[in-house]
Amino acid sequence: MSARNKIIISIIAGVAVYAALSIYADVNELFNALSNFNWMYLPLILLLTFLNYVLRFLKWDYYLRCLEINMSKKSSVGVFLSGLSMSVTPAKLGEAFKSYLLKELNGVEISKTVPVVFAERCTDLIGLIILASIGYSAFKYGKEVLLITIFVILIAILVIQSKKLCLRLINSNIPLISNTKVLHNLYGSAYTLFSIKPLIIAIAISTFSWFFECSALFFVFKGFGLDYPLLLAVFAFSFSTVAGAVSMIPGGLGVAEGSMTGILVLSGMPKAIAAASTLIIRFCTLWFGVLIGMLTLFIYGFKIKEAVEWHG
Repeated sequence: MSARNKIIISIIAGVAVYAALSIYADVNELFNALSNFNWMYLPLILLLTFLNYVLRFLKWDYYLRCLEINMSKKSSVGVFLSGLSMSVTPAKLGEAFKSYLLKELNGVEISKTVPVVFAERCTDLIGLIILASIGYSAFKYGKEVLLITIFVILIAILVIQSKKLCLRLINSNIPLISNTKVLHNLYGSAYTLFSIKPLIIAIAISTFSWFFECSALFFVFKGFGLDYPLLLAVFAFSFSTVAGAVSMIPGGLGVAEGSMTGILVLSGMPKAIAAASTLIIRFCTLWFGVLIGMLTLFIYGFKIKEAVEWHG
């Protein structure tokens, strides 16, 4: 199945999820809540989301410099934003198609840059878990999900940093693992990106970048005239995003929306407003990013057909 078809299916799945959310909240009450939303907050919400992308681009660009990949800032921005079109793939791993674009633009081997996407996702999750942990002190929800996720990520990082173990595996005769240039490229990049300094810098950037989107949810509350604390927005957004990512469902569809709405309802928010808040923030984060990614592909003139077929 091509990436284009995957995106179309994800959009259809998104419509189904939002239809189910509308039924849960009562369609009439949901539309009534949306009609009472102060849409003057929308530019601010989108700006905060875009600031998240700006900081994440800085992390992407930093990673490229760590791997000594030199390209113009214009091209780097284009490749990064184009990757947002793949945000509705499982755990956003479809963004690995950025590696294809780097190869087309700069001749960099795909095996050298794929670990960048993996490092991006890992540090994003760590940043979100840090934010969710701050909120957990007040809401006491989802401890198991957060602990298991951070445990798996830390184990993966420790394994990657064990050069002796990894090189032994690469050089072994285990089926599907052999001494190839591709595997050495993959591991060499991963080892560099997950070393202490890049890891700390990337986690710091991730934590700040995702805080902007958490703040965007806070202003969604304001748009409904609600005086809920920023801490609730931070916890609801970060936890639901982690839950959606670890589910491996494209874009976290259904899991992220269900988690966020559930947390807001448990916090005392009326069902219709909780569902409406979830719909608005998901459109202003997930789908806003997909739209930017698709527009960038056209504006920068990348070979969309070839890129999509390669990813598919």
